[in-house]
Amino acid sequence: MAACIVISGPPCAGKSTLAVAIAGRRGWPLLAKDDYKERVFGHLGAKDRDWSRRVSALAWELLLAEAGRLLAAGVDCVLEGNWRAPQRRALIALVPRPVDCFVEIRCGARAPILRQRYEARARAGRRHPGHVDLEALPGLEAEFAGLDPGLPLGGALLAWDTSAGFDASSLLGALDAALAAFSAPARDTRG
Repeated sequence: MAACIVISGPPCAGKSTLAVAIAGRRGWPLLAKDDYKERVFGHLGAKDRDWSRRVSALAWELLLAEAGRLLAAGVDCVLEGNWRAPQRRALIALVPRPVDCFVEIRCGARAPILRQRYEARARAGRRHPGHVDLEALPGLEAEFAGLDPGLPLGGALLAWDTSAGFDASSLLGALDAALAAFSAPARDTRG
């Protein structure tokens, strides 16, 4: 069975940075929700917060469909996004039991730091305007506070606190160990 690294957490916790590093290091495909979302914005334009939510729903649908194809074909992959309960349930439904093929990395930081990073990112204007980041800010306080850690995916769970910065060296070692533990019994077919 393919391994699937799921990178989750609130906005500005370092998910995208970590996902790119892990996918590059392993040579695995990376499916990132915001990449899909920005493709849709590029073709259909940006509007208001309601439109952004609708585009998010489509982005999740596309990401999950592609993840399902990859996992069914035995292709290891990295998935990145702010995995809420509906997306988590859909992801779990993609794979046969047991779901220990997942290694989840929950990124986070202290709430004031996340909010400060988010506001700075929104002011910098480097993201596609379709995200309507400043409009979305009031609805993100619970995510910044980490009040809903999310439905467990069933595999290994690693935490990465980026409050002090984005050095992932110890996390990458823990990830290697988690993947080795998954790979040894699951992929050893010798009798």
